Amino acid sequence: MINPTPTAGKADKNQPILDKQIDLFLFDLKNESIELGFKQGEHWALTLSTDLEIADLKKNNHRVIVLRLQPEELLNVYQRVKRKLNQELSSTDAVLTAGNLEHNGKGFLAAYPVRNIR
Repeated sequence: MINPTPTAGKADKNQPILDKQIDLFLFDLKNESIELGFKQGEHWALTLSTDLEIADLKKNNHRVIVLRLQPEELLNVYQRVKRKLNQELSSTDAVLTAGNLEHNGKGFLAAYPVRNIR
């Protein structure tokens, strides 16, 4: 079982690794945005997902960028990526805990493009 509240020493030790993972994830999103030719108003939707949800996203969307992490790290990374993309946390997002993610089998941060429909 994963401890939902990591010790301060463990969190401090993992911080540089998490910072790099966030930077790489954002780098991938930026590159994909350029490849896809994002226009004004198009953006990335972020979701916390299970294995099954990732499979559905891949089936229904052209591009899906995925990052797998432990629940306590996943929640931190999700919130930080949302902030860096200037996306507001919903009221549901604001009350999430690592325990909720673990209980619901959420182990992935997934991003997929939301395009303007004309």
